[in-house]
Amino acid sequence: MSVTSIRLPGRARGALSARRRRWPTSLVVGVAIVVAAAVLALLGPLLLPDPNHQDLLTAALPPLSAGHPLGTDALGRDVLAWIASSIRISALVAVSVVTVAALVGVAVGLLAGYVGGAFDALLMRLVDLQLAIPPLLLFICAASVVGRSLLVIIVLLAIPSWVPYARVVRTRVLVERERASVAAARLAGASHLGVLVRELLPATRSLVIVLASLQLGWILLWETALSFVGIGVHPPSTSFGYMIAQGRDALAQQWWVVAFPGLVLALLVLASNLIGDGLGEQLDVEVEVTDA
Repeated sequence: MSVTSIRLPGRARGALSARRRRWPTSLVVGVAIVVAAAVLALLGPLLLPDPNHQDLLTAALPPLSAGHPLGTDALGRDVLAWIASSIRISALVAVSVVTVAALVGVAVGLLAGYVGGAFDALLMRLVDLQLAIPPLLLFICAASVVGRSLLVIIVLLAIPSWVPYARVVRTRVLVERERASVAAARLAGASHLGVLVRELLPATRSLVIVLASLQLGWILLWETALSFVGIGVHPPSTSFGYMIAQGRDALAQQWWVVAFPGLVLALLVLASNLIGDGLGEQLDVEVEVTDA
């Protein structure tokens, strides 16, 4: 995930205030999808069976069967219960990865943009080096060495995810450090840490929020892809990717085992993009990213 362009806040205060009086439609729709998914994930343990419970007597039941609204797979596991549990696991992974990536990336971007010179050049070469490593190759090699625990998956996904934050924050800091308020803080005797925390860090907040919202969908897709190929989350933890992989061989006979998890995953990724776009419109920030 690499940054291709950035539009910084720069509209008149009156126009921006007028826009903030209403919520963008994309933001409302995205939040509605997330709320619905959260309700399902939270109520799942109370209302649905254990997603790992196997019962061959109820195997391969179609949707709308008694006790199984979305059917069961070939081992009798309830599809709706699996989806609810997968939402919890995917949300944990995505939020953890984005949090770690944002902390590392923002720190690197602040230091690179503020210090400048050879230090900036060195950090940016590290960014270029990270972009040169194919993420899938990194994941496969690392997973084969250190295993496939949930913590390992979070760390592996965080390794390439900090780069967009570093690039976005550095670009913003290069602009902000020339402003009069930063010069005044220096003349007033503020420490370098004080300038970074009180003057420069707040200026990057909107960019980081929008980028984090967009990146959540990217992380969801990668976590699903890793589980699908067998190097991600695996039982007893649940995953969209693992369930889709289990149902692909019987897709013609048990389409619901693949279709419903895939549909929920698509809606969650769509919600991430809608929320990111809506927040960008609300905060007057645009960050375009591409996979890398």
